[in-house]
Formats: sequence, C-alpha cells, structure tokens
Amino acid sequence: MSAPPVSVPPEATLETAARHMAGAGVGALPVVDDDRVVGVVTDRDLAVRGMGRGLPPQEWVAAVMSGDPVTVEADLTVPEALMAMRSIDTRHLPVTQDGRLVGMVSFDDLFCYLVVQLAELARVVNAARHYPPSAGDQEAEPGRPAEPTA
Repeated sequence: MSAPPVSVPPEATLETAARHMAGAGVGALPVVDDDRVVGVVTDRDLAVRGMGRGLPPQEWVAAVMSGDPVTVEADLTVPEALMAMRSIDTRHLPVTQDGRLVGMVSFDDLFCYLVVQLAELARVVNAARHYPPSAGDQEAEPGRPAEPTA
C-alpha cells in the first residue's frame, strides 16, 4: 500500500491531477471530499474521458472520475485485495480505516509483494536442497526410496 496517499478533491483540475500523478509516480488518485473517498481518477480517465473528449485542462476531476468507488479496509489480506480487484476489474483500490482514506493499493503493489514472498520461498527450498545429510541419514538407491530410520 502507498501511504500516505496522494489525493485530490473533486474540484481539482485535470491538469492538477495529472501533475500530482506525475510527481508521485502513480497512475490513479483517490478523489476525497470531507475526508471521504468519493471517486478515483486514473491516468486513463484523464486521457480518454478528458483529452479524448476535448475537455480543457481546467475542467474539474469530477467530470472524468469513477464515482462511488469500492474501497478496502486497511486490515485486508493480500488474497482478499486481489479478489476485490478482480471482482470489479480494477488495478487500484483506495484503502480506508474507519471510513477515512489511509492509502492506495495497486495491482503492482500486490504483484511486487508476491514476488518477494516467492523469492523467500525459493530460498527456503534451495537451502533445504543443499542441506548436508546427517550422519544417520541413509542414501537411497536410484529409483528406490530411502529406508526410514528409527
């Protein structure tokens, strides 16, 4: 999760939203009004719904944002966050705690987290493969399982 989140109010301009995205290196911003998430605006919204329809850079974000966004609570697990993204076909979810915005989670955040977890798992597997046998371990003949030891 990215925290603290960069956000904009509904009356922010498209230009302001684009500058915030560029400065923060993000592709989506939660739109917040009175500490409540009322929408999400993405770089695609700016390009397709904004520029693609000929809207001026001074148009309000409210004109292109997706309203009534799905939010997730801060204690959500990674699998639950992935399922939430999948269920609404999105790559960004505002994260809230007690109804207030505390962060933003993206598909890229979850993907990077899972890659790190897989790398840790690979280290464990790799270490186990190269662990030297104990003095009491019996080597199995090729094609035949080792005899159990007491």
